[in-house]
Amino acid sequence: MSNQIDLRVLFADLQSSLAGDLALARSAINHPGDKGAAVEANWLGMLARHLPERYRADKATVIDSRGNCSDSIDIVVYDRQYSHLVLKHQDFLYVPAEAVYAVFEVKQSLDKNHLGYAADKAASVRALHRTSAATVDIRGATPLKQPIPILAGLLCTESGWSPPFGEAFSEVMAGLTGARSINLGCVARAGAFSNEASELVVSGADNALAFFLFTLLQRLQQVGTVAPIDFSAYIAYLK
Repeated sequence: MSNQIDLRVLFADLQSSLAGDLALARSAINHPGDKGAAVEANWLGMLARHLPERYRADKATVIDSRGNCSDSIDIVVYDRQYSHLVLKHQDFLYVPAEAVYAVFEVKQSLDKNHLGYAADKAASVRALHRTSAATVDIRGATPLKQPIPILAGLLCTESGWSPPFGEAFSEVMAGLTGARSINLGCVARAGAFSNEASELVVSGADNALAFFLFTLLQRLQQVGTVAPIDFSAYIAYLK
C-alpha cells in the first residue's frame, strides 16, 4: 500500500502561519510605516521560500534602457539570471524591465482604492520600454523573442468588502483593463483570486495561499522565460 499525505493539511499549516504573522504585524506594530514594512517582509519571505530558484523577489523600482523608471513597487518578481544587473543605490534596488515577470502591491485590506492603486503601479511598469536580442546556441542564431506579458497583483491581510469577492469586487476588476489589469491576488484571511481572459476565479480562506501560489506558478509557467536583454541599448544610453 502506498503512503499518502493530505496536501490540504500541509497548505493549511502554511496558511495559518502566514495569517498569524500578518495578524501579529498588524496588532503589535503601531507605526503605519513600520507596520507596512513588516507585512511586506512577510509576503516577500513567503515568495522567497516557495518560488523556484530561477526567480527572485524584492522591493524595487523598475528601469528601462531609455532612463525611465516605474513607481516604487512593493514586490518585483524577476529572473535570477539577471540579478547581477540589479543596481543598488543606498537602500533602493533598480531592476531592468526586461527581467521582470510580475509585480505586486501589499496592502492591509482589499478594497476599491487599493485595487486601483495596484493597477496604477502595474501600469507604471508595463509602460517601460523592453528590449530583446537574438541569441546563439548549438543550433545557431535564434530569432528575437517578444517580451512576455508582466503579471500584476495585490496581496492583502483582510478584505474591506463582505463578501470579499462579491459584486463590488467584480465591478472594480472589470474596470481594470489593459496596462492597469490585475491578474491575481491573495487575501490571507478571506481567499484568493485569479483573473484570466476577463474570467474571475476565486477561492475561500481555507486554501487561499495554496490557490494563490499554484496560480502564480501556473501563470509564470505559461509566460515562459523573459526575453534576452539587448545590452547594446543600455550601452547606447550611456554614451
